[in-house]
Amino acid sequence: MVPRLVDRLGPVGVAAAVTAVLVLAGLGFLIVPALTGNGPAPGIASEAALDDAPPSSAVPSVAAPPSSAAPTSAKPASAAATLVAANFNNSYEDRVVQLVNNERRKEKCEPVRMDAKLRTAARAHSADMAAGDFTGTKGSDGSNPSERAQRAGFSGFQNELVAKGGDAGDVVKRWLRDDNSRDVLVNCDITSIGVGAAMRGRTAYWTVDTGRA
Repeated sequence: MVPRLVDRLGPVGVAAAVTAVLVLAGLGFLIVPALTGNGPAPGIASEAALDDAPPSSAVPSVAAPPSSAAPTSAKPASAAATLVAANFNNSYEDRVVQLVNNERRKEKCEPVRMDAKLRTAARAHSADMAAGDFTGTKGSDGSNPSERAQRAGFSGFQNELVAKGGDAGDVVKRWLRDDNSRDVLVNCDITSIGVGAAMRGRTAYWTVDTGRA
């Protein structure tokens, strides 16, 4: 049967038939792998290829951190000189005036009165002594008693006494036992007095200024 077909087709027909068979066979070879799963079809990624793909290198978006500006802090206070705040004992001061006048009456002298300006001068010096823990008529600023009285507005200054410790009774007794101090207190020419009792803890720093208003 094949020889008869060859005779009918002739050489040209046979060649054309063979060519057609070969073309069909080639297409078959191309199609079969794709259908049988032996490899990925062109342009299609397999699941294995998806699993093996490297993860995305894109950096995830991150919220911006809060402002890193440091909070404003108060500047440290400048170092101040070590001073003890003045704490005046009014009752001590008034008691000194009372005791001084008691002694003045014995000497037939007029009582002195507490002068506000002299008291200011006396208190200022007592506070200075308490702060510096010293006793003396010279101030820490180099001032003398007369200068301090003038600063306070008192022009008739006479004398000044200072002491440390004790209460009003103790300090007046101490002054009266000393002749020079006694003469300052029991002086019939003076009319005004200023008393300052600044406390440093439980210790009084005393100043008595006298004068004529």
